[in-house]
Amino acid sequence: MNYKIKVYYEDTDASGRVYHSNYLKYLERGRSEFLYELDYNHKNLLQSQNFYFVVKHIDIDFKLPAYFEDILNVKTTINEISKVKIIFHQSIFREKDLIIDSEILITPVNNKGKIQKIPIEMLEKLQKEKL
Repeated sequence: MNYKIKVYYEDTDASGRVYHSNYLKYLERGRSEFLYELDYNHKNLLQSQNFYFVVKHIDIDFKLPAYFEDILNVKTTINEISKVKIIFHQSIFREKDLIIDSEILITPVNNKGKIQKIPIEMLEKLQKEKL
């Protein structure tokens, strides 16, 4: 799944480059959009299934900087999935230039912070998206 983001002034540091922590926001938006495309949203999952996803681990390789007013493409795919985790591969591109390459592990937890299994219907839908 691909999601376009425009870099705003507020995203940049004094050099005009995207501040490193803002890439986490871009990656989060890409994962959220991935779920929205499958007709899921975080609020409904919490209300109807009593769970939400949390990030457990992130590996990011910063390849090139992005700059003010760049249009970025966040590409999100599933590398691995089980009943209790999803490992996403996410890349951010400016045209053909790879800006960020990352792998992000998320896990479902209930409102008490305990790991919870992904509902079977959702798991099957997500498994179809795995490359």
